[in-house]
Amino acid sequence: MQTTFRGLLKHLDDQRLLRHVSRPVDPTHQLVAVMRKVQKTTNEPLLFEHVTGSPAAVATNILCRRGILADALGLETRSLVPSLVAKEGQAMPYETVADAPVHEIVKTDGFDIARDIPQVVHCERDGGAYISAGVCIARHPDTGEYNASWNRVQLVGGDHTRIRMMPPQHLGQYQEAAERHSKALPVAIVIGAPPALMLSAASKIPIDADELQVASAWQGTPLRMVAAKTVPLLVPADAEFVIEGEVLPDLREVEGPFGEFTDAYAEAAPNHVMRVTAITRRKDAIYHVILAGGPEDSVLLGVPLQAEVYKRVAAFAPIRDVATPGHIFGCVVSIEKSNDDQARAVMLAAMAAHPWMKVVVVVDADVDPHDTNEVLWAIHTRNTPETGVYVIPRLGSFQRADVRAAHRGKVGIDATAPMAMRDVFKRRRFPGIDELNLDDFLDPLTGSAH
Repeated sequence: MQTTFRGLLKHLDDQRLLRHVSRPVDPTHQLVAVMRKVQKTTNEPLLFEHVTGSPAAVATNILCRRGILADALGLETRSLVPSLVAKEGQAMPYETVADAPVHEIVKTDGFDIARDIPQVVHCERDGGAYISAGVCIARHPDTGEYNASWNRVQLVGGDHTRIRMMPPQHLGQYQEAAERHSKALPVAIVIGAPPALMLSAASKIPIDADELQVASAWQGTPLRMVAAKTVPLLVPADAEFVIEGEVLPDLREVEGPFGEFTDAYAEAAPNHVMRVTAITRRKDAIYHVILAGGPEDSVLLGVPLQAEVYKRVAAFAPIRDVATPGHIFGCVVSIEKSNDDQARAVMLAAMAAHPWMKVVVVVDADVDPHDTNEVLWAIHTRNTPETGVYVIPRLGSFQRADVRAAHRGKVGIDATAPMAMRDVFKRRRFPGIDELNLDDFLDPLTGSAH
């Protein structure tokens, strides 16, 4: 279990899973280009030690695999989703401390957001440098309830940033409540947050639940929190950076474009303005970057959605696992089927779990839902198109205004074997394969051509 971002990096390094990049890289496009190429090949966590003009090293692709997230939370990968569902209802109070590593350096004046924060530019048409791995912490102006969420932040300069938020997102609802009284909303942007808080910030827990307490439950020990320096908020004591400020009421500026998780652009549009009041950090702070739509983003967004689907479908069939391979606009549910009606019931329940669920595939328990080749194999060999494809017209899914029309209708695919033909569809087995060590059989590579 790793309760800090710094601890997670050390853990990965000790396991020889963290790939270091000692060569200097340009934060404008080159850093993300290297990251994207790694994601498409070996998909390893990366630490860029020398980023041109940057005040900090940059870590990225850290939670790039589901197993790394499970390990960070001290959970088994195969039971990650049901474990999170069980722990979610066991909210644990966080701990407030007086001193914190994130306050080793405190700047309440003389700072420049374009100098004191690494200026990483991701995509060709992006409207500048962005914070892409910032967990935003705020309190509801009426109830005082804490919320943590992921929001992109465009770095303008000085104390000036633009932040993307809007209802129905919880932070957008908090801001809307503050703006009704013409008040600014205090916000802290946490970079290098504890892994459990990163997951909690991406979760779909109800608006009246405290995401700090859920994060404490998920990591099995209270989050260490400390009072911020210039805003009335608690922030993670062991974070790498915290940017304090306030979202100004009744003010919007054009933000964007930004290359989003759909692998397309969110075009420039009016968004909120956040005035920075302080930057605090560790002395040797490490800056975290997440590529929208990359493996790390998909893990952090996908696992909470898998949990929501699990909650809905568990009443209809025993669940082996839930996965969101390919993209989070769909899911694959692996079930222990006992009758032929269960697959359709599971599909409908999964579609109802979250509006984004547009394509739902149900497979048997002998299919790994996280393996896209396995899922396609099941569709190709076990689906009966004439009766096993269900289309629900007109229902919306992803609701961003510029693409809403393309996300209408939902489809369910029953890729389970018919009960009457289970013996016919029973998969081959290869005795001894699980115990076999290939190094005992394969000669080492010599590097010479023949």
